[in-house]
Parts: sequence; structure tokens; C-alpha cells
Amino acid sequence: MLPEYLAYLAQSPYGKSYFLSVAHKTTNLACINKTKLGNFPALIPPLEKQSSIVNILRACDAKIAALERETQHMNELFRVMLDAVMAGRLSVTPLIEEHQRQ
Repeated sequence: MLPEYLAYLAQSPYGKSYFLSVAHKTTNLACINKTKLGNFPALIPPLEKQSSIVNILRACDAKIAALERETQHMNELFRVMLDAVMAGRLSVTPLIEEHQRQ
């Protein structure tokens, strides 16, 4: 089994459901012993399929990370522009006029 495949499987709703169902829970802490960890009923497709799944999920993770970075940049741009508008360094009048023409 590919280690990355097992990591993705363990993080999936299927894996989380298993681990939460067998974990020993105390206040703000959940523990799992080696036996229960070893008894995880892993779904094991052929290696080629595992590799395909890992590649698809890696691409999804990369896209999510790129979108999160883009969101951070947009939020920062918004804060900078709002600060400039509030300080009088930027006028929104041309934007309002253009919007009204459309």
C-alpha cells in the first residue's frame, strides 16, 4: 500500500468515522491504541489505482492551496484599498459613475 494513499484514506470521512468510533475519548482528547490502529479496515485497490487516486487528490490539494492563497491576496487587496478610500487617497466616484453607465 502506498503511504500517501493510506494517509488520504485515514483523513477521509471513512477513516475519520472508523477512528472516532474506536478512539478512547476524554475531555478534549481522543486516543487510539496500536491494536485499534492496526485493525483499521483499509480499502486496498491495486497499486496503479492507489497511485491514480493519490495523484488526483494531490492535484485537488494544490488547487485548494492556490485558491486559499488567492483569497488571502484578495482580502489583503481589499483591506489596502479600503484603507486608501477611508484615508482619502483613493476615490470611488469613477467606479460608481461607470457602474451607473452600465
